[in-house]
Amino acid sequence: MHRTSHTSSGFSLIELMIAMAIGLLLLSGLAMIFVNSSEANRELQKTAQQIENGRFAMDVISQDLRLAGFYGHLHDVGSITMPGTIPPDPCEPSDTAELLKDLRFPIQGYRGSIHASNPASNTVASGLTTTCTAALLTAANVKTGSDVLVIRRADTNFLATTEVAISNVLYLQTSASQAEVQLGNGAVIGGNKASGAVSLLYLTNGASPPPPAPMRKLRVHIYFVAPCSIGSATNGACTGASGEDTIPTLKRLELTSSGTFTIVPLVEGIEHFKIEYGIDDTPNTVSLATGLTGDSNVDRYTEAPTSAEWESVIAAKIFLLARNSEPTAGFTDSKTYVLGTSAATDNVTVPMATGVNAKFKRHVFSAAVHLVNPAGRREIP
Repeated sequence: MHRTSHTSSGFSLIELMIAMAIGLLLLSGLAMIFVNSSEANRELQKTAQQIENGRFAMDVISQDLRLAGFYGHLHDVGSITMPGTIPPDPCEPSDTAELLKDLRFPIQGYRGSIHASNPASNTVASGLTTTCTAALLTAANVKTGSDVLVIRRADTNFLATTEVAISNVLYLQTSASQAEVQLGNGAVIGGNKASGAVSLLYLTNGASPPPPAPMRKLRVHIYFVAPCSIGSATNGACTGASGEDTIPTLKRLELTSSGTFTIVPLVEGIEHFKIEYGIDDTPNTVSLATGLTGDSNVDRYTEAPTSAEWESVIAAKIFLLARNSEPTAGFTDSKTYVLGTSAATDNVTVPMATGVNAKFKRHVFSAAVHLVNPAGRREIP
């Protein structure tokens, strides 16, 4: 009997080491591809978020500007008494008589100053001395160099006669030539004022008896850029205290009820907000057709209208500088950003960022907005 001997051979130690080395090289390559792909995806998400934030911020401000001066049926704004202070205090919280007078100015603004080379020398919007400056629009809560924009209007929806005028909320009731700011009392409107008193404003639409003028919420919006997203003070105001984030954020003050302004954060990553105003002051004689000067065409732009020019603002150019919410490793922003046109007589160029602030990517957004209601009242038939 013959037996066959079988021998089996395996990997030698050298072959095993070579295979392991090749495997490690392949794993290293795959790991690098994964890391680079993940980093690229994170940067893509940051960019997409920045673009979305910039577009959303621009849309919010633009839409509100298009509604500036919308007061329901009111056409003869000149029938409203002029306020004693021009432009008026944007933070008037409760005086219905003063709030009515303020409607003569559907838009007003305050200009921040951008230093040509040193961001630390930027200044807070000039002239910003309001009744809410001490608590809400403080120097620590308004980003230096950025503008502040005030918009006044009525809500686009009016209250049905079966609805309730919410207690302590301010409402606007207007006919074609008269207007009243009223305080809600929590009762069903019926045909009355928001306060419950009998309405004195009616629509001359041919009906007999004529219906009471519709009731709408009064809107006062004050747009500004804050140096943080969530502040540590009351109402979320920034104070500069340690522990607060440093994400510049577009916010607005809203007159939510009589005596109460509320800070509403809108969009993170908005670093600067600048605006220029289109003035309609030619011809400077009062038109018999409109009762106003001008002809609904922009004659010039300015970054800082005088007290006498605010009523003549019929357009606006908006400039926003948006940045990523998170820094990018290995990136240094070496660009400057122009936030204005040749119409501005002050500096509109944001200088290059320095230090940690240079690690963020940025983009400028701009838009021109026609103020439909103030311009429409000046349009000569």
